[in-house]
Amino acid sequence: MEGLAAMIDRQVLTLVLLLSLAVSLLPACTKPTPRGPCLDGGPVPTICGFENPEDIEWVPDAGLLVVSDLRMWNVKIPGGGFLSALEPGSKEVWKIWPAGVPGDLAPEPAFGDPSCPGPPDPKAFFNHGLTSIPRGDGAILYVVGHRSDRGEGREAVEVFYLRGRGKEAKISWKGCIPTEEAIQANDVAVAPDGEVIVSNYQPTGSPWHTIRSVMLGRKTGDVMGWKALRGWRHVPNTEARQANGVAVSASGEWIFYAETGSGLVHRISSDGSPPHTTAKVGGNPDNLSWTSRGTLLVATHTGGARFMGCANGRLPCRTSWAIHEIDPATMSEKRVIAHDGTLLGAVSAATEARGKIYLGSVFDDRIGVVPAAP
Repeated sequence: MEGLAAMIDRQVLTLVLLLSLAVSLLPACTKPTPRGPCLDGGPVPTICGFENPEDIEWVPDAGLLVVSDLRMWNVKIPGGGFLSALEPGSKEVWKIWPAGVPGDLAPEPAFGDPSCPGPPDPKAFFNHGLTSIPRGDGAILYVVGHRSDRGEGREAVEVFYLRGRGKEAKISWKGCIPTEEAIQANDVAVAPDGEVIVSNYQPTGSPWHTIRSVMLGRKTGDVMGWKALRGWRHVPNTEARQANGVAVSASGEWIFYAETGSGLVHRISSDGSPPHTTAKVGGNPDNLSWTSRGTLLVATHTGGARFMGCANGRLPCRTSWAIHEIDPATMSEKRVIAHDGTLLGAVSAATEARGKIYLGSVFDDRIGVVPAAP
């Protein structure tokens, strides 16, 4: 019976994949028109100069927005990803890592796992979610890194130290936390006690997990936590259909995570015990970030199967999206903004800084800027 179930599962998956690809590539018979230059005004002003800016982190001590330029390791763009920076209110964007400034050649014991072998190869480093915490005269930056589709590089949380302010700020690699074998993390957060929390998005190396998750409701992973000396743990009761954005409350009591395959954002005790509360935002929720009001912003993709067309290289990506704000105490939500994707597509992150919300986009060459809630 198990063999028959597996065979039926494969047949259903094949049919679902073919139908999804057909829907996502319907516009492919016409040549996509370029998006055009970035705009100062309109409903979603934009800033150009990025390559797949999947996540954005506001680092107040440095006065900088740090952007994770993923460069989409799965569409064979030569070279690795990188970190960009800009100051709030400015349109000047520069690469902050790698930037030709030699970093440390060996990991430091105070940063990451002692098993870390050394710095990542910039040509095989594809960075995803990121977060920061203040430390001394600077900030520690934790960045989810992936290996290339050819198996080069590694799956790990890379640890950097950012020191200085504005354009004078410098970043250096300090260590890494390799993830468990075959686990592809997505986003990262840090608890007050130093535990590094990641979303275990799905096993590496197979697109089937996405189809199983979104179309068939299958679980692909969970939420995990790492501490020095102890190593990794799987947070109980967090099994999810593609766990994506993660956040931790200031007290460390609660873990929040977005579930891309279900349209839900979850809140659970840091030890995985009840109660387990959810907020339904719909679509396919992505990254989470805290606001100055202590609420959570979540970006969710609302383009359905057309999102897969962008994932398969159909650019510029014009899939629709929405930003929701969640009260962490009640898990009530409200929609902040929604857009059809014509000016900025596939928005994957919403980060508040100095009265604005900065919008990352996993498939675009630009970020968006909209007013924050009063």
